[in-house]
Amino acid sequence: MLTVSSQQVMWEQIPHSGEVPSAREGHTLCVVNGQIFLFGGVSSPDDTECLSDFYSFDIVSLEWSMLEVKGRLLKTLDHCSASVRENIYVYGGILQGTVSDDLLVFNTVSLKWTPVKTSGSVPPALWGSSCTGVGEQIFLFGGFGSSGDFNRDLYLLHTDTLIWQKFELKGDSPAQSTGHSLCAHHDKDLYLFGGKVLCEDGLNLPPAKSTSSAWLYVFGGRDQEQDFNDLKVMKLINPSERQPVLKEILTEFGLQGVGPRLFSPTKIPNVRYDITEALPTNQSRATASPQVLVQTDFGSVREEAMRMTQRAFSLLDQEFIKLERQRTELSRVMLEIHRDRENLETLKQQQQQEMREMVERHRAQNEAWLRARAEENDRERRELSRMREEVALEQQKLKQEQETVQKRSEHLLTIMQQFKGM
Repeated sequence: MLTVSSQQVMWEQIPHSGEVPSAREGHTLCVVNGQIFLFGGVSSPDDTECLSDFYSFDIVSLEWSMLEVKGRLLKTLDHCSASVRENIYVYGGILQGTVSDDLLVFNTVSLKWTPVKTSGSVPPALWGSSCTGVGEQIFLFGGFGSSGDFNRDLYLLHTDTLIWQKFELKGDSPAQSTGHSLCAHHDKDLYLFGGKVLCEDGLNLPPAKSTSSAWLYVFGGRDQEQDFNDLKVMKLINPSERQPVLKEILTEFGLQGVGPRLFSPTKIPNVRYDITEALPTNQSRATASPQVLVQTDFGSVREEAMRMTQRAFSLLDQEFIKLERQRTELSRVMLEIHRDRENLETLKQQQQQEMREMVERHRAQNEAWLRARAEENDRERRELSRMREEVALEQQKLKQEQETVQKRSEHLLTIMQQFKGM
């Protein structure tokens, strides 16, 4: 794995560990919140669908991790992708010879693929197109349809409403190509370069989200004869800042009136028509010193303007570098917040698991105590029932004995009455 420094333009091989992805080509890389996500690609030119594994690379710990993703897995080849906030949007591609018009969204927090339904001026099924994210929007251009027609229209997806918008382009349209790169710069420019024309080899770089960069780097590629490993650098200027820089330079040199939009009306000279004024004599004309036209050398002015331009570019570069550092710091803070949130989620799950286990133990203890009390109650009730039966039996015996005693008493009374009669 290699990285290039924008200050010294020097390549550096960085160590990386963890679950390193297997060798592949045609894969996709997206940067989201300080992490690089890798997916797709093929390990053989004969593959008809992309690899299903999904990886993330931590730019701080320099460690690869293989992720267990959920939802509908991505299978298409030659799709295009762009990231907005914590989501990665993937459009189109080709699967087993069939061109797709599906839009899949991968959430880097829940690690889930979700197919989404869009509306508006929806693009046709395309493969080999390119897209890039600018704020909350995604621009899509190029690619080929199912009938082999090249897409010359520019589409815009509003990710908040999932509505497509189609633009009619003017000017020189790019050549019919696939695999080109589309990069957005600040607020106005989209740069399209590279690609393959009519199955000829060309530059094929993964599109990057570079809306706040000051330089555009293009590495490698190949033509019909050889492969290249050179690095081309293009200096970029924010379109909204171009006019103020030129205006400041012209103002310092007193040339602020130069330009098609800086119109000043023609001043009519004040001519006197008084014929009483004496005409100038020939002598006065002869003695008048002629006006000498001196040719001004603008070389020094041009050099000073170039120096001021370079100084302005240097200041812009410093501001861009400062913003890039702030963006890196913000990414690091966001990564820490994401990790804290994961730790809190893990702690919450542990506490919920402990609560469930405690409730389960309490339920088991209560059920055991209730069963013991029920068995003890049943034993006492059986004992009371037995004693009640014994009491009833004793009562019956006493009743029988009482009847016997009553009969004997009556018999004795009869005998005593007989004695009295005698």
